[in-house]
Amino acid sequence: MPSKDYYKTLGIDKNATESDIKSAYRKMAKQYHPDLNPDNPQAAEKFKEVNEAYEVLSDKEKRARYDRGEMDFDGANYGGFNPFGGGGFSAGGFDDIFDIFSNFMGGGRSRSSSAAYNGSDITYKIRLSFLESCKGCSKEISFSRMEKCPTCKGTGAKDEKSSKVCDKCNGTGQVQFVKDTIFGRSVSVKQCDACGGTGRIITDKCKDCRGTGLVNKKKVISVHIPPGVENGQVLTLRNQGNASRYPNGFNGNVLLVIEVEPSTVLKRENLDLYVEVPISFSLAVRGGEIEVPTLNGKYIHKIPEGTKNNEVFRLRGMGIRNERGSLGDLYVKVVVEVPKSVSKGDKDAILEFEKNMSMRNYPNQQKYNEEITKLYK
Repeated sequence: MPSKDYYKTLGIDKNATESDIKSAYRKMAKQYHPDLNPDNPQAAEKFKEVNEAYEVLSDKEKRARYDRGEMDFDGANYGGFNPFGGGGFSAGGFDDIFDIFSNFMGGGRSRSSSAAYNGSDITYKIRLSFLESCKGCSKEISFSRMEKCPTCKGTGAKDEKSSKVCDKCNGTGQVQFVKDTIFGRSVSVKQCDACGGTGRIITDKCKDCRGTGLVNKKKVISVHIPPGVENGQVLTLRNQGNASRYPNGFNGNVLLVIEVEPSTVLKRENLDLYVEVPISFSLAVRGGEIEVPTLNGKYIHKIPEGTKNNEVFRLRGMGIRNERGSLGDLYVKVVVEVPKSVSKGDKDAILEFEKNMSMRNYPNQQKYNEEITKLYK
């Protein structure tokens, strides 16, 4: 047996399809993504485990070897898998882990070690109606963020003469630490503690930002929500978060957490939509037209005579279309509703109607009666 249960890691069984694996991966990657779990080493470790499991199970050859118990975990070096780097990670169609989220604003940045000098992220919850989540929409959002102080242009100093080059790091913002060990001399680079990594020492602070180089500002932006987003999904607006106090740092991101108001009529599963339509007994018998709710208004669908209770009709291409062009279907389930508060005259009419029927009109009842007769022979 394999020493690591990748199926358990993704919460799926061994018969899971490629679509099941991808769906489980997307859900868990979002749940444990480092951007949403700052300072949580357990989430970071779980995130790495999820990526390791997906890298194996999304590759047909690796999955087959894993299922046969031929996976060499000790030599495979999966524990060092880095979802942010290169290393040939394809993730079954994702060229990068951030394909889980949509990059609306363009101009992304590398998530290297320099990320420590970038501004912090902002989490923003945005509520959508069911139709907005399915069809996509534009929303205006308003939030507060830290921006470069316009007075000192982010330097934190009162003027050009109010700061000097840090004499400890010589303006680099970094200092080297040399340590001799039994294995030899090691050199590490850390942020300069004298200037805080800025490379300059402030002698007279800016009165508006009090030396931080940042001020709090209200920001209003219009964002595009793509069609097909789901409740709990996170969309990333690159470089729209808090500004960095360091000269070469990037802004952080805005993480849009999607909250979808559920529909009382339509339900969804991936790109497919489902609806239950109650119909009368007489309509089921004689056939006719029913009103079906869709993303683009009401649709008239004809059902045949003799429609059975819980019969499902598939309306192809009437589900959700996402930005990649994939299109779902609409499944219509008809539920025959038994009338209530029927008068005696109506009951007599129904009884008379039944008297005119024969078992040929009820093939399921006829088969049921025949099977019971066989049972007791």
